[in-house]
Amino acid sequence: MADKKAPKRQLGFNSRPIINLLVGLGFFTIVLVATMIANSKDVNSKNIKNSNPASQSEVEEAATGEDSDKRLAVVRAIDTEQKKITLYMIRTGELLELSYTSGTDITDKYNKPITINRIGLGEMVDIGYLDQKDRLTDLKISTSAWKYAKVSNLGIDRGENTMKIVSRLYKYEDDIFVLNGAEAISVTDLAEQDELTIRGYDDTIYSIVVTRGHGTVILENYANFLGDYITIGYEAIQQIAQDMQITVREGNFNLTVENGDYSATKNITVTRNETTYVSLSDLGPGGGRIGRVTFHISPFGADLFIDGEQISYSDPLELGYGEHKLKVSMSGYTSYQGTLTVDTASKSVKVDLPEVSSAEEATATESDTTTGGSNSSAGSGTGNNGNSSTGSGTGSNGNSSSGSGTGNTGNSSQGNGNQNNNSGNSSDENVDRNHYIYIQAPSGAAVYLDGDFKCDAPGSFPKVIGTHVLTFIKDGYETTSYTVEVSDDNLDSYYTFPELTKKD
Repeated sequence: MADKKAPKRQLGFNSRPIINLLVGLGFFTIVLVATMIANSKDVNSKNIKNSNPASQSEVEEAATGEDSDKRLAVVRAIDTEQKKITLYMIRTGELLELSYTSGTDITDKYNKPITINRIGLGEMVDIGYLDQKDRLTDLKISTSAWKYAKVSNLGIDRGENTMKIVSRLYKYEDDIFVLNGAEAISVTDLAEQDELTIRGYDDTIYSIVVTRGHGTVILENYANFLGDYITIGYEAIQQIAQDMQITVREGNFNLTVENGDYSATKNITVTRNETTYVSLSDLGPGGGRIGRVTFHISPFGADLFIDGEQISYSDPLELGYGEHKLKVSMSGYTSYQGTLTVDTASKSVKVDLPEVSSAEEATATESDTTTGGSNSSAGSGTGNNGNSSTGSGTGSNGNSSSGSGTGNTGNSSQGNGNQNNNSGNSSDENVDRNHYIYIQAPSGAAVYLDGDFKCDAPGSFPKVIGTHVLTFIKDGYETTSYTVEVSDDNLDSYYTFPELTKKD
């Protein structure tokens, strides 16, 4: 029996795993496609539903559109009691009155929550609102609008409806929102003296808020000052004219009147939108201007009467500018009567009474210790020229007389020494000893210059040049200080400040 050969083994591979993989991928693809189709149908269904206004309970207006200026508005009014806000819409030019609630989203420009009280009138904001319910949904201080603060001396061309801020020109509409205090005003009511906050968008101004307004100053009793120069605060100096009205920014200022002979200052307060009447009767010649008069009377102990009132003359007297009736008398001596004219900052008067038994007349010699000039009078005070009895201690350039004149010189030097003590820590370079600072009010207050006592008001002291702090102290009253600039102008300076306020 012949041997049988074994069959040959054929080479091949198993296709079943591949088939299973293909079947699985196909099933997954079918599921994925089915899911995508289902989702697509659901989205289309929702889009169809949302496109129907009748299916919505609330519709948000196009105020939440793509461009930011579609939502940009100016706050015109806020009624916190009714919880309503009035807005001027930049894009449409319409006014909207919307209600707000505690749920309204109100934020600053940094998206931080704030209350409605932090939103000022004239503010520019971005808003969202529900048209059908006139309800404000969100409000944010705009970051697309610009703002200029503390603008003054604004250049306005009312014919062209343009304003120039710094070097750039902006336009504005006739219905621009201008707020002065709690009142909306017209652009024509603005003054150069006003301090403003201005807001706008692109090249257009939409709101102006007056942060410091202006008032009007009307002068009274100014006849003696016509042609003199007046300055109020930082306003430009101008000449005093008949029936003039001066527009001044609101606040507390020094009013200064000056000419070639003197400078006088008083403090005034200007109130927004009001007229302030200022009398100049207490300044300058014929008013409250004061001269410092030193009397030297021989024999010592004689009585001095000025305008009918007996006055002690042991110290220099502060007398108002103008004419004063003068009488000096003593038993056993011939009396002197005459007229004393106070017309300089510092003056010395020497009166000599002769004995009744002599045939001589009583004489009075006046010496202007600012210029050193002197004149003498007898009896009525209209007499002859003579030499001053004052010595060099008063600053006089006249010749001192012998005898009692020597004693007068000593008294004068002593008086000048007291003035030196009053000058405090001021250096000699800053002190003009030929001119004085006269403090006319507040009356009865102790006057301190940079912390150094100078005098009681009304009073005077040698002029100290520079910037100083004047402080007024009086028992039972509030202590008050003012900063003054004393110019080196070879003039006397006169200051009048408000009376002090009583303590509660």
